[in-house]
Amino acid sequence: MIENTITGEITYKGATFAESEHFWLDGMLEVYAHSWDVEKHEIVIDTVIYSGIDGRNMCDTSFKIDINEETARDMIRTIKGHAVEAFAKSVIEEKQRIAKGRNCVVVKGRKVPKGTVVNVFWVGERPTYRSRNYDWMNETETVAGAYTEDGTKIWIKADYLKVIDGIKSPDRRNREAFIRNYVERNVPLVVRKAARGMRMAERGWRNKVTHPVE
Repeated sequence: MIENTITGEITYKGATFAESEHFWLDGMLEVYAHSWDVEKHEIVIDTVIYSGIDGRNMCDTSFKIDINEETARDMIRTIKGHAVEAFAKSVIEEKQRIAKGRNCVVVKGRKVPKGTVVNVFWVGERPTYRSRNYDWMNETETVAGAYTEDGTKIWIKADYLKVIDGIKSPDRRNREAFIRNYVERNVPLVVRKAARGMRMAERGWRNKVTHPVE
Protein backbone atom coordinates (compact mmCIF):
# COMPACT_ATOMS: atom_id res chain seq x y z
CA MET A 1 0.00 0.00 0.00
CA ILE A 2 1.24 3.46 -0.92
CA GLU A 3 -0.27 6.49 0.78
CA ASN A 4 0.07 10.19 0.05
CA THR A 5 0.70 11.68 3.48
CA ILE A 6 -0.78 15.05 2.47
CA THR A 7 -3.99 14.06 0.63
CA GLY A 8 -4.45 10.65 2.24
CA GLU A 9 -4.87 9.05 -1.19
CA ILE A 10 -4.08 5.33 -1.16
CA THR A 11 -2.90 3.36 -4.18
CA TYR A 12 -2.03 -0.30 -4.63
CA LYS A 13 -3.77 -1.31 -1.42
CA GLY A 14 -3.04 -4.95 -0.71
CA ALA A 15 -0.62 -5.09 -3.65
CA THR A 16 2.77 -3.80 -2.44
CA PHE A 17 5.17 -6.68 -1.92
CA ALA A 18 8.76 -5.38 -1.83
CA GLU A 19 11.11 -2.44 -1.69
CA SER A 20 14.50 -1.57 -3.11
CA GLU A 21 16.77 1.41 -2.61
CA HIS A 22 19.54 3.40 -4.23
CA PHE A 23 22.10 5.71 -2.66
CA TRP A 24 23.07 8.54 -5.00
CA LEU A 25 26.54 10.09 -5.10
CA ASP A 26 25.13 13.36 -3.75
CA GLY A 27 24.14 11.58 -0.53
CA MET A 28 20.45 11.26 -1.33
CA LEU A 29 18.58 8.05 -0.61
CA GLU A 30 15.82 6.89 -2.97
CA VAL A 31 13.50 4.07 -1.94
CA TYR A 32 11.20 2.31 -4.39
CA ALA A 33 8.03 0.38 -3.62
CA HIS A 34 7.28 -2.63 -5.81
CA SER A 35 3.56 -3.23 -6.33
CA TRP A 36 1.46 -5.49 -8.53
CA ASP A 37 -1.02 -3.84 -10.89
CA VAL A 38 -3.91 -6.33 -11.09
CA GLU A 39 -5.43 -4.58 -14.12
CA LYS A 40 -2.30 -4.47 -16.26
CA HIS A 41 -0.88 -7.67 -14.71
CA GLU A 42 2.56 -6.17 -14.30
CA ILE A 43 4.95 -4.88 -11.65
CA VAL A 44 4.90 -1.13 -10.99
CA ILE A 45 7.82 0.57 -9.26
CA ASP A 46 7.22 3.91 -7.53
CA THR A 47 9.61 6.23 -5.72
CA VAL A 48 8.20 6.52 -2.19
CA ILE A 49 11.13 8.01 -0.30
CA TYR A 50 13.66 10.57 -1.47
CA SER A 51 15.60 12.00 1.42
CA GLY A 52 18.93 13.46 2.44
CA ILE A 53 20.92 13.26 5.64
CA ASP A 54 18.20 15.21 7.47
CA GLY A 55 15.83 12.28 6.91
CA ARG A 56 13.03 14.42 5.45
CA ASN A 57 11.08 12.61 2.75
CA MET A 58 10.52 14.92 -0.22
CA CYS A 59 7.95 12.57 -1.76
CA ASP A 60 5.31 13.03 0.95
CA THR A 61 4.45 9.34 0.74
CA SER A 62 4.55 6.31 2.99
CA PHE A 63 4.18 2.62 2.21
CA LYS A 64 3.97 -0.80 3.76
CA ILE A 65 4.22 -4.39 2.56
CA ASP A 66 0.64 -5.63 2.48
CA ILE A 67 0.07 -7.90 -0.52
CA ASN A 68 -3.10 -9.97 -0.12
CA GLU A 69 -3.89 -13.52 -1.20
CA GLU A 70 -5.94 -12.62 -4.28
CA THR A 71 -3.34 -10.24 -5.66
CA ALA A 72 -0.51 -12.66 -4.92
CA ARG A 73 -2.28 -15.43 -6.82
CA ASP A 74 -2.86 -13.12 -9.79
CA MET A 75 0.83 -12.27 -9.83
CA ILE A 76 1.86 -15.91 -9.71
CA ARG A 77 -0.59 -16.88 -12.47
CA THR A 78 0.88 -14.17 -14.68
CA ILE A 79 4.47 -15.13 -13.94
CA LYS A 80 3.63 -18.78 -14.63
CA GLY A 81 2.34 -17.70 -18.03
CA HIS A 82 5.68 -16.00 -18.66
CA ALA A 83 7.41 -19.19 -17.51
CA VAL A 84 5.51 -21.31 -20.04
CA GLU A 85 6.52 -18.92 -22.82
CA ALA A 86 10.14 -18.94 -21.63
CA PHE A 87 10.13 -22.75 -21.50
CA ALA A 88 8.82 -23.04 -25.06
CA LYS A 89 11.45 -20.57 -26.24
CA SER A 90 14.22 -22.47 -24.43
CA VAL A 91 13.17 -25.75 -26.08
CA ILE A 92 13.30 -24.18 -29.55
CA GLU A 93 16.67 -22.59 -28.84
CA GLU A 94 18.08 -25.88 -27.54
CA LYS A 95 16.95 -27.78 -30.62
CA GLN A 96 18.57 -25.16 -32.84
CA ARG A 97 21.78 -24.85 -30.79
CA ILE A 98 24.98 -25.79 -32.60
CA ALA A 99 26.80 -28.14 -30.23
CA LYS A 100 29.49 -30.80 -30.20
CA GLY A 101 28.27 -34.13 -31.57
CA ARG A 102 25.32 -32.75 -33.51
CA ASN A 103 24.73 -33.32 -37.21
CA CYS A 104 24.13 -30.16 -39.19
CA VAL A 105 23.69 -28.99 -42.76
CA VAL A 106 25.38 -25.96 -44.28
CA VAL A 107 22.76 -23.35 -45.21
CA LYS A 108 24.90 -20.23 -45.78
CA GLY A 109 28.37 -19.18 -46.84
CA ARG A 110 30.55 -19.52 -49.93
CA LYS A 111 33.52 -21.69 -48.98
CA VAL A 112 31.51 -24.82 -48.14
CA PRO A 113 28.73 -25.83 -50.57
CA LYS A 114 25.20 -25.39 -49.25
CA GLY A 115 23.59 -28.72 -48.40
CA THR A 116 26.84 -30.25 -47.09
CA VAL A 117 26.15 -32.45 -44.07
CA VAL A 118 28.68 -32.19 -41.23
CA ASN A 119 29.22 -33.48 -37.72
CA VAL A 120 30.35 -30.87 -35.20
CA PHE A 121 33.34 -31.70 -33.00
CA TRP A 122 34.05 -28.25 -31.52
CA VAL A 123 32.28 -24.92 -30.90
CA GLY A 124 33.95 -21.76 -29.67
CA GLU A 125 34.50 -18.03 -30.11
CA ARG A 126 37.00 -16.15 -32.26
CA PRO A 127 37.55 -12.45 -33.08
CA THR A 128 35.55 -11.20 -36.04
CA TYR A 129 37.21 -9.98 -39.24
CA ARG A 130 36.82 -6.38 -38.06
CA SER A 131 38.38 -7.16 -34.67
CA ARG A 132 41.36 -8.78 -36.34
CA ASN A 133 41.95 -5.71 -38.50
CA TYR A 134 41.04 -2.89 -36.11
CA ASP A 135 42.53 -2.82 -32.62
CA TRP A 136 39.66 -0.74 -31.23
CA MET A 137 37.05 -3.33 -32.19
CA ASN A 138 36.13 -5.97 -29.62
CA GLU A 139 33.79 -8.40 -31.35
CA THR A 140 33.64 -12.17 -31.42
CA GLU A 141 31.68 -14.72 -33.43
CA THR A 142 30.78 -18.33 -32.78
CA VAL A 143 32.67 -20.81 -34.95
CA ALA A 144 32.24 -24.57 -35.33
CA GLY A 145 34.79 -27.18 -36.20
CA ALA A 146 33.20 -30.07 -38.09
CA TYR A 147 33.82 -33.07 -40.31
CA THR A 148 32.04 -33.57 -43.59
CA GLU A 149 30.72 -37.01 -44.56
CA ASP A 150 33.98 -37.78 -46.42
CA GLY A 151 36.07 -36.88 -43.34
CA THR A 152 37.20 -33.42 -44.43
CA LYS A 153 37.74 -31.05 -41.51
CA ILE A 154 36.18 -27.61 -41.90
CA TRP A 155 35.85 -24.46 -39.82
CA ILE A 156 32.66 -22.53 -40.34
CA LYS A 157 30.55 -19.86 -38.67
CA ALA A 158 27.88 -21.43 -36.47
CA ASP A 159 25.31 -19.14 -38.08
CA TYR A 160 25.92 -20.95 -41.37
CA LEU A 161 24.74 -24.28 -39.94
CA LYS A 162 21.33 -25.77 -39.20
CA VAL A 163 20.81 -28.73 -36.87
CA ILE A 164 19.21 -31.72 -38.61
CA ASP A 165 19.17 -34.17 -35.69
CA GLY A 166 15.80 -35.16 -34.30
CA ILE A 167 16.29 -33.91 -30.74
CA LYS A 168 13.86 -35.21 -28.16
CA SER A 169 11.68 -32.63 -26.42
CA PRO A 170 11.84 -32.31 -22.61
CA ASP A 171 9.30 -34.39 -20.71
CA ARG A 172 6.62 -33.17 -18.32
CA ARG A 173 8.95 -33.39 -15.32
CA ASN A 174 11.50 -31.07 -16.98
CA ARG A 175 8.72 -28.64 -17.92
CA GLU A 176 7.33 -28.51 -14.39
CA ALA A 177 10.80 -28.08 -12.89
CA PHE A 178 11.56 -25.21 -15.28
CA ILE A 179 8.30 -23.42 -14.42
CA ARG A 180 8.79 -23.97 -10.68
CA ASN A 181 12.34 -22.60 -10.76
CA TYR A 182 11.26 -19.65 -12.90
CA VAL A 183 8.53 -18.70 -10.43
CA GLU A 184 10.89 -19.06 -7.46
CA ARG A 185 13.43 -16.76 -9.16
CA ASN A 186 10.91 -14.10 -10.13
CA VAL A 187 8.30 -14.13 -7.37
CA PRO A 188 9.49 -13.02 -3.90
CA LEU A 189 8.89 -15.41 -1.00
CA VAL A 190 6.44 -13.00 0.66
CA VAL A 191 4.20 -13.22 -2.43
CA ARG A 192 4.35 -17.02 -2.56
CA LYS A 193 3.43 -17.16 1.13
CA ALA A 194 0.54 -14.73 0.65
CA ALA A 195 -0.79 -16.83 -2.23
CA ARG A 196 -0.96 -19.80 0.12
CA GLY A 197 -2.93 -17.76 2.65
CA MET A 198 -0.08 -17.54 5.13
CA ARG A 199 0.02 -14.56 7.48
CA MET A 200 2.30 -11.67 6.64
CA ALA A 201 5.32 -11.08 8.82
CA GLU A 202 5.01 -8.69 11.72
CA ARG A 203 4.46 -5.03 11.01
CA GLY A 204 7.59 -3.23 9.95
CA TRP A 205 9.12 -6.26 8.23
CA ARG A 206 10.73 -5.20 4.96
CA ASN A 207 10.98 -7.42 1.91
CA LYS A 208 14.05 -6.41 -0.05
CA VAL A 209 14.26 -7.06 -3.78
CA THR A 210 17.70 -8.49 -4.53
CA HIS A 211 17.23 -9.43 -8.19
CA PRO A 212 15.27 -8.00 -11.15
CA VAL A 213 12.14 -9.68 -12.46
CA GLU A 214 12.69 -11.29 -15.83
